[in-house]
Amino acid sequence: MALLSSVRKALKILETFSANQPELGVTEISRILNSHKSSIARILTTLVSEGFVEKSPHTSKYRLGLKLADLGSRVLGRYDLHGHADPYMEALARELGEIIHLSVLDKHEIVYIDKKGEGQTLTVATKIGGRNPAHASAMGKILLSGLSQKELADLLAIGPLVQCTVNTITDVPKLLGEIEQVRKQGFAVDDEESFPGIRCVAAPVYDSKGKPIAAISATVPTQRMGKQRMNEIREKVVKAARLISERIGMSGLGG
Repeated sequence: MALLSSVRKALKILETFSANQPELGVTEISRILNSHKSSIARILTTLVSEGFVEKSPHTSKYRLGLKLADLGSRVLGRYDLHGHADPYMEALARELGEIIHLSVLDKHEIVYIDKKGEGQTLTVATKIGGRNPAHASAMGKILLSGLSQKELADLLAIGPLVQCTVNTITDVPKLLGEIEQVRKQGFAVDDEESFPGIRCVAAPVYDSKGKPIAAISATVPTQRMGKQRMNEIREKVVKAARLISERIGMSGLGG
């Protein structure tokens, strides 16, 4: 089936916006995508008219529109992950006194879809809707472990693995070995691989068919995460993930 180049270009335009570049001009987008300004401008005009992009009255640059937030909420509503996970995340954040994240996999990245315990100090600045390379995070390793061998190979063939810190695993065979270990043990650890001075422990959240659809994690500064504390947090994160999965299973989600 032939792909529509204009649709593909429109999607590429949407993907150019990020937390670091929330607003972009036509010239900037055309440079990033190596495309003609006239073509970019026409597509942006269409995206603005449909609410997917809006133009800032102050800078005359473009930014993502609220229509995308609406679509995103519909996707999350399909799983109702928030409703199932929220009470357990809240309880875990209170019990551990640490930041608790919930994320899903989007190609080679994780997307944070919920965060609890935001009043904690000495931790990482993440936000709902933010992204992180899957290979560099505990939640990412969990979600990658749920892929088939072909899916995983195709994903890792996209390009070189980004090095976020000196501890990030960028060697594919080594990463595959770790993912296999994660698959066997049912949890994953990020030892300052995503952010310096931060360790994470993550566990999978399953749908009613037993398929991993999300991951939950505790994010802790290394100074508060010794071996004994690591074991304690791991047990509690795994338990919370199991309880969320059981709740999802009883709802029939994914069945």
